[in-house]
Amino acid sequence: MPNTHRRERGNSFIRDELILLLRNRIRDPRVAGINIVDVDLTPDRRVARVYVTCYSGEEDLDRGMKGLDAAKGFMRRHLSKVLHWPWTPHLEFRVDHSWEHGERVDALLRQLEQERQEHPINDEPSE
Repeated sequence: MPNTHRRERGNSFIRDELILLLRNRIRDPRVAGINIVDVDLTPDRRVARVYVTCYSGEEDLDRGMKGLDAAKGFMRRHLSKVLHWPWTPHLEFRVDHSWEHGERVDALLRQLEQERQEHPINDEPSE
């Protein structure tokens, strides 16, 4: 399974490099609210699926995705310099909505707790 370990290290390295690029080198205001959540290399390491999110809404996410697409060439050139691989993976940007699902679960749990406090169940047997 050394190939799996190599992919995991590649995922982590590429994610960290892209986060630094986004934070320090890409000046496109459209990507200001974009967060890189994860990177998943294909088994042959030719494609890097970059999962992104934006906490400020769908409109900012749409703009951010367009900004990422415009910066894709710049990002690949940077990766080609730091990866030292015979090829540079193609970048595919994908939206990660998992945080929204987590928010929904949290809201449901809060609602259940509130209902439980408002209508406590008496577990004591009646005589």
